[in-house]
Amino acid sequence: MTDSKLGPAEVWTSRQALQDLYQKMLVTDLEYALDKKGDQCLPSESLLYQIELHFVFSWNHAFKNQITTLQGQAKNRANPNRSEVQANLSLFLEAASGFYTQLLQELCTVFNVDLPCRVKSSQLGIISNKQTHTSAIVKPQSSSCSYICQHCLVHLGDIARYRNQTSQAESYYRHAAQLVPS
Repeated sequence: MTDSKLGPAEVWTSRQALQDLYQKMLVTDLEYALDKKGDQCLPSESLLYQIELHFVFSWNHAFKNQITTLQGQAKNRANPNRSEVQANLSLFLEAASGFYTQLLQELCTVFNVDLPCRVKSSQLGIISNKQTHTSAIVKPQSSSCSYICQHCLVHLGDIARYRNQTSQAESYYRHAAQLVPS
């Protein structure tokens, strides 16, 4: 199934479902999710779970492709829908930024990660309505938490760069580099 065969509402709904699944898998069992990123699923694992893993780790590829496609269409001066495409690109980047910000926030809260660059929800007066069942969460290694938080920061930097927010992008990249120096 490709985005071109779906209407705009179905595309956004499908992406939201994938984002929710991605977030749930990372929070529930980060070690397993990271370990399975490059592996084949075991035959004993359910087909649905195998499909979910495939979508989770190919989502980034589809995400980047969508941005590249929209950027190309927005730059094409001959495109009669150029302003609509630019608006869709801006909306898509805003949604992506929100997703990664929310994911980073939840990962830091659930795994008790203290990032100097992160404002805690409690400082903003936000009380999480999501009930995370801590008994279902497998506690990951701190290196895995750092890795996935760095992943979020790098993607936030990329998104800021796509939005021509250079200083914001540099800030995200700097925090990512400080989190896991190479």
